[in-house]
Amino acid sequence: MHRFILLFLALTLLSCSTKKQIVAVKHTDLPKAIGPYSHSTGYEDLVFVSGQIGIDPKTNRLKEGFEEQIVQIFENLKTILRDNHSDFDHITKTTVFITDMKQFDVFNKIYGTYFRDRFPARSTIEVSSLPRNASIEIECIAVKKGY
Repeated sequence: MHRFILLFLALTLLSCSTKKQIVAVKHTDLPKAIGPYSHSTGYEDLVFVSGQIGIDPKTNRLKEGFEEQIVQIFENLKTILRDNHSDFDHITKTTVFITDMKQFDVFNKIYGTYFRDRFPARSTIEVSSLPRNASIEIECIAVKKGY
């Protein structure tokens, strides 16, 4: 019994001393960040993804049309989530910034194709402008697979 208590105390102290850290993941298949930020950070099982605009990682240029920007954003999100051991099924919240709310129906149609069984919680905000004159920006919070 004495050994069990000592083992329990040792494990408890060890688990308490484990330092939890915020981790910035290095991504190689993404456009360069256009400011001093990380594409994503993680803390335990949570993944926080910075706002993404429709920049093609091969050319580092913004895609031309509204629909093309949305598709490119989701391709970039797919890469970020994969690098964080997550995917679209594990997104819990998205925030969408859009410069023209008249495009909302077009956005919804494309957005809906990326989710299968359930949709994440979402906020959509109309803004006057976005970096590089983008029409749309999407950020998200996800959990890692297996949690």
